[in-house]
Amino acid sequence: MTSKQRFLKALKREAPDHLPVTTHHVMPYFLKKYMNGISYQEFFDYFGLDPIIWVIAHKPDTSQGHYFDPEHKELEFLQALRICSDNWRIKTENISNPRYKTVKYFFETPRKTLSMILQSDEHTSWVTERMIKEKSDIDILGEFAPIPLCDVEEVNRQARSFGQRGLVRGSIPGFDVYGQPGCWQDAAVFYGIEKLIIETFYEPSWVHRFLKILMERKKVFVSSTEGAEFDLIEHGGGDASSTVISPRI
Repeated sequence: MTSKQRFLKALKREAPDHLPVTTHHVMPYFLKKYMNGISYQEFFDYFGLDPIIWVIAHKPDTSQGHYFDPEHKELEFLQALRICSDNWRIKTENISNPRYKTVKYFFETPRKTLSMILQSDEHTSWVTERMIKEKSDIDILGEFAPIPLCDVEEVNRQARSFGQRGLVRGSIPGFDVYGQPGCWQDAAVFYGIEKLIIETFYEPSWVHRFLKILMERKKVFVSSTEGAEFDLIEHGGGDASSTVISPRI
């Protein structure tokens, strides 16, 4: 079997010629520090693994007046170009920090400017200031934040170029600046996991409304993937795992 056939058999719970062996992701830091900067695909070949290609191909909904952020030039790991509109403009400010790269993001809307701060090192990035500071901020997000669409043509171009080499993998997009595929996971990034857990007890109706806003955004992207030749779509996130929240939540 080819690696692609092997993956698809396993995903269908059928019997492949042998168990496919791969990684969840390949971190750029690892490739740079330990593998002399080789590419993702060279990594799979070096270790004899079944290859995966991650295709992150988004486009703006021009019918809604959305467009790519002209200030977004450099893509991070598994990141797409940010999408803006005249009602959702993104500004950045570099903050001096002796240890970590620190960037503050401002999201300018007709009603209010939201903000969040990201820090990063050579390994990863993390949020130090949450975007949702007041509960009413979720309505700003729901009303003004643009929703990315799937660039089906680009997905299929990369999928066909990859051929039988391995698995073509995509994901439901998290928030443009910093997020993950799942609704709960994105909410945890926006608000903070501890505060979000507490609100499931004190104001569960607000949590459900927050999650529904995020769900409706993600459904728009899902609908736009029709015809895209993905083999697997990632959806979820670590803040939704049983080691973070209870089964009841």
